[in-house]
Amino acid sequence: MEPWSSLAAEAPAELLRALADPIRRRLLERLVSGPSSAGELARRLGLPRVNISHHLGVLAAAGLVELRQRQAVVQPEALTRLRRYFDMALTAAAITLPGPGQPVAITTHR
Repeated sequence: MEPWSSLAAEAPAELLRALADPIRRRLLERLVSGPSSAGELARRLGLPRVNISHHLGVLAAAGLVELRQRQAVVQPEALTRLRRYFDMALTAAAITLPGPGQPVAITTHR
């Protein structure tokens, strides 16, 4: 079995989609250091509170944060899933890619 086939089954697609937006990545980076309100995050990032609330909702729907009593809190289990996915991806890449200085074979499909 190809390493990538099992990797695709483990891909946390909803987490990756949520992190595709740079504002949401910045929010998550801020929240890793501790809970924060939408208002605090809006002030720190210089963005309208309504935008921050929207992005926090997307992060919450993906399971990356939990919204409790006006505070956004990072969900460690979601970060663990992301870490596991990237560890698997890096391992698969190390197995399938040539070493440093080795040519990469490029194939085209017609």
